[in-house]
Amino acid sequence: MTVRTLLVGIDGGGTRTRLRLATPEGTVLADGDGGPANIALDAGPARESIQQALDLALSRVGLLGADCRLIAVAGLAGAEVTGAVARFNARPAMFARLRIVSDAYTSCVGAHAGANGAMIAAGTGTVGLAIAGGATRRVGGWGFPQGDEGGGAWIGLQAIRLMLRAGDGRIPRTLLSEAVRARLADGGADPMLWAVGARATDFAALVPMVGALARDGDAEARGLLGRAGAEIELLLQALRAVEGFASLPCCLLGGLGPVLLPYLSAATQAGLSAPKGDAIDGAMRLARRLHDTPPA
Repeated sequence: MTVRTLLVGIDGGGTRTRLRLATPEGTVLADGDGGPANIALDAGPARESIQQALDLALSRVGLLGADCRLIAVAGLAGAEVTGAVARFNARPAMFARLRIVSDAYTSCVGAHAGANGAMIAAGTGTVGLAIAGGATRRVGGWGFPQGDEGGGAWIGLQAIRLMLRAGDGRIPRTLLSEAVRARLADGGADPMLWAVGARATDFAALVPMVGALARDGDAEARGLLGRAGAEIELLLQALRAVEGFASLPCCLLGGLGPVLLPYLSAATQAGLSAPKGDAIDGAMRLARRLHDTPPA
């Protein structure tokens, strides 16, 4: 039986895994999806999510893993954490060849179609990454609550802090503070205790409400989004502060990007580029490079 060589591109984040199966010539065969794939602390769940996505993609084209020689690149959340990649690779091999990079790296490669460039990703968290030749520069992305300023979890946390301060009389109650209080109470929680044990995604779930109030003209909500926009500007400035990175084109990515775009300066908005692809495109591009590179 002839064993087919196929490429696998993987985008594994904190909530979902996407996987694409393609021929070495670039023909997409199938996609699959799975659960979270953050390898920062535990490689086991990430491996299960990737296996789920892989099995689904293979089944859609009537193949089994044993029928194929799979060459894969995975952009995974948490890949930059010391020891995370080694812990993943210590488990039984899933692929004939595998390269693991961060999901920020595959996002940047995809956004610029493999060319030099920079990107700011704004979602539940935030991170900036730039690639110039063989050099890579990363800023932010240190996780919530210690970092990820300007991201959805950070915005939600600021809204909660505002509600708590207004609730015990340190500042006057406002439209935003009362909207947060009502939202939490409607969910059956004690608003003053809700944040205890809440996850980053729980905080980020408050962003649509903040955005709606901002669109309706609420000055406090607009001010909060303006502060988030200022954090995005700081990420971009830091990316461009080093020689060789100053003139790179930059894309604003992530689900929060469209929300924060109006709160960036006119000069920053004018200097942003439209992305040419996404993280899964970046992973596939890197998988083709891996295929074309002889094993060491």
